[in-house]
Amino acid sequence: MLDFLHIENIAVAKKLDIEFERGFNVLTGETGAGKSVIIGSINMLLGSKVSKDIIRQGENKALVSAVFSGLGEDIYDMCDELGLSYDKEDSFSVSRAFNIDGKNTIKINSQPATLAQLKSIGAKLINVHGQNENHSFMDKNNHIIMLDDYVDVSSQLSKYTEYFSKLTQIKNQIKELIEKNKQTEMMEDLLKLQIKELTLAKLNDNDEDEKLAELKNKLKSAEKIVKSSSNVYKLLLKNESNVSVVVFIDKAIDSLKKLSEFDPSCEEMITKLQEYRYEIEDIAERTLELSQIDGIDNPEGQLEIVEDRITILNRIKKKYGGSIEEAIKYKDEAEEKLNALENGELKLEELKKEYKKLHSEACLIADEINSLRIDGSERLSSLIGESLRFLDMPKVKFKIEVAKNERDGAVVLSSNGYNDVEFLIATNVGEKLSSMNKIASGGELSRIMLALKSALSDKKGANTVIFDEIDTGVSGSTSQKIGIKLAQIGKGTQTICVTHSAQIASLADKHFLIKKIESDGRAQTSVKLLNDEERIDEIARIIGGINLTENQYDAAKDLIKQSKALLNNNK
Repeated sequence: MLDFLHIENIAVAKKLDIEFERGFNVLTGETGAGKSVIIGSINMLLGSKVSKDIIRQGENKALVSAVFSGLGEDIYDMCDELGLSYDKEDSFSVSRAFNIDGKNTIKINSQPATLAQLKSIGAKLINVHGQNENHSFMDKNNHIIMLDDYVDVSSQLSKYTEYFSKLTQIKNQIKELIEKNKQTEMMEDLLKLQIKELTLAKLNDNDEDEKLAELKNKLKSAEKIVKSSSNVYKLLLKNESNVSVVVFIDKAIDSLKKLSEFDPSCEEMITKLQEYRYEIEDIAERTLELSQIDGIDNPEGQLEIVEDRITILNRIKKKYGGSIEEAIKYKDEAEEKLNALENGELKLEELKKEYKKLHSEACLIADEINSLRIDGSERLSSLIGESLRFLDMPKVKFKIEVAKNERDGAVVLSSNGYNDVEFLIATNVGEKLSSMNKIASGGELSRIMLALKSALSDKKGANTVIFDEIDTGVSGSTSQKIGIKLAQIGKGTQTICVTHSAQIASLADKHFLIKKIESDGRAQTSVKLLNDEERIDEIARIIGGINLTENQYDAAKDLIKQSKALLNNNK
């Protein structure tokens, strides 16, 4: 609960210290005394926007701080998530200072914190109900949140959220892949054409173009090559007249062999001549091979084939990198790119299958959440209906409608399931149930909101609930019944109410008086916890106005006594 609130240099509040207690706390005071300053300061502590205009004139800094105790584990769990330290054996403190230069200083448990951290923690610590929350209550988008607070589907929603997050991620991947596939269809067709062209070119030899150029030159001079190589062969090795270099060497060797019988030195010359003979024979054979060109029997036809091939290779080289080696490399890379594009289609199919599977699993959890919401909506509608009848709205019909969001017969999943939740109401007899935004009376809306708060009071939520002038638009017995509801909420949740109603004030466990006093020639707000006698005086003032009479004091006493009896009867 909120144990202590300190306000310094905010508007008419120079320095205020308020020690709240458990149960139902009431703040009363004349208009302009500073009640709104207290509520505004609490909102500042919860992370609301702050203007330097709130700083008391003549001061450079405003400060709001609060101390809490008896907090639930949800607060400490959030601190763990936010990286904030705490001591469960000690109190929990929050402070926010605002300088004239616009600088914020936020601390949670005496350690620096961000505005985002303050808002997250603040939402768990205090819930302020005022006109803004009435507008929030009319917003259909918030109805599912309120129902879930009552039903408590947090564990199921947590599990569902994991699936929905994955579904969203996969859905985005599918969308991106489809778009990418559309953009790459032309690229895929181009790659296929290029690969086909390069495949038909049959590129297997990086030096084929050089070899073809050499062959082309040979084919152009085929007649000369054949004639010259034939002449060399005949002169060196063999011809029709059997007159060649080899024949003469053989005869010379025979003559040297005969001489060797007389001069052994001839053996060396014989050996050398035999070596020369082998070399000349090899030269003759190799020269003859030069004339053995492909298509030599039809050089013109073969030359046409070679030139056509050279033309093909030149075109390929020009398009794909300038050389056969680069063209082969381009083909390999193109095949890899095409494979990647084709794999994109396979990936798309895999993602669709995975999405379908996750969707089915998410729907199972959403079905469970749907059942809990439907069951909870009936119970909560009944509770709110009972509260509204107690709050002098006996003819009001209230229903929480839980529907399925569907398209073409299939449920449409969103971040909180597939439900569409709306609070429907009919405030007059004979009217059909309709949306909350059809409500005209602020008093009716406040009572409906109070009925909801009453139903949620024993559920997990803020540790402290503040109602700012919830009695607006109502009076008499209705105000008294609102007070009873507030007191009942206070049994389970610390409740603080700013009110102008004597009936509501008479039902409080603790009553604080907000007054504007003059000090050092300036107005400032003061807060005092009233004792029994002072409380009678204040309630009499609310009943009677300026000039109080004994009858009004007696009426105040009777009202307090009556309120105690009513509380006992409505336990």
